[in-house]
Amino acid sequence: MAYIEKRTHSSGNTSYRVRIRMNGAPGISESFPTRREAKEWASKMEADVRQGRYFGRSESKERTFADLVERYQQQKYPTNPKSFHKCKVQLFWWNKHLKDYFLCNITPAVISELKDLLLKEFTPRKTLRSQSTANRYMAALSGAFSVAVREWNWLKENPMARISRYKEGKPRERFLSKEEISRLLAVCQTSKSPHLYAVTLFAICSGARRGEILSLKWKDLDFERQTATFRDTKNGETRTIPLSPVLVSCLQVEKKKRIIISEYVFSSNDGKRPADIRTAWEIATQEADLDICFHTLRHTAASHLTMGGASTIEIGAVLGHKTLAMVKSIAICLFHRQRGCYVG
Repeated sequence: MAYIEKRTHSSGNTSYRVRIRMNGAPGISESFPTRREAKEWASKMEADVRQGRYFGRSESKERTFADLVERYQQQKYPTNPKSFHKCKVQLFWWNKHLKDYFLCNITPAVISELKDLLLKEFTPRKTLRSQSTANRYMAALSGAFSVAVREWNWLKENPMARISRYKEGKPRERFLSKEEISRLLAVCQTSKSPHLYAVTLFAICSGARRGEILSLKWKDLDFERQTATFRDTKNGETRTIPLSPVLVSCLQVEKKKRIIISEYVFSSNDGKRPADIRTAWEIATQEADLDICFHTLRHTAASHLTMGGASTIEIGAVLGHKTLAMVKSIAICLFHRQRGCYVG
């Protein structure tokens, strides 16, 4: 039942691998530095199997956290590489601290210490992580553990189940007024970024997400039909939206003045990737005296569609929401706001 294989490694070291085959169950194997240790382990395991004391391998004692991250990445990345990118960054942060831990040793107490560290570390942008960002890191870790429990049988339970999340404030239901829109666009026109004005106008007129706009390619624009097609969106679907005359005119001007040849509508300086407008956006909002994030423009577009008489189904289709919960929330908030002016 047991087979011992001598193995010589590239370093010149020798090890002995024991394989034990069992009827009706997966085979088990283990490696040892000497043949004597290999034979002793094989004898013990064979005796346990014969007497019914062997209940299978304990994966949590043999697999490290690095093993979990590697397999999780191999399994999940091909199915949705775009959405997995941020999750990958978050998991690699945990891997930096836990990679050598066997899964059985990753307790709620260990995770709790690292949870506190999340809020104490500075990000590459020289700011501390927010509680909501820390919760996203914990959600990524919990998702990986859940797969290890449910699909791989590497763990009996998810250690994250006992970890509390940080309390987050309610999301800001912020919409720009006509005057605020004009002020913001005026500042964007004077920005050093050649794309900021057009990207901001695109977001206000269409309600598209920043990533969707920056990933847009010229082949996805149809000026004759006045439409834009977003591919591989956040929810994994492709959608086509109408473009207002104001936005079409702006995009045509962008195309005429473009010097760099690129497939992207808003490209980096070398034309090989989408543009990065984050710094320019932060400067513009400060100069316009607006305490907003880019996602506020998405809420603004939804509010103007609502005020223009669009139905919740129509708004959901334009924004790419799978459910109408967000659209209904915006409509309720608008009920308590003074009506503004439709853009585009």
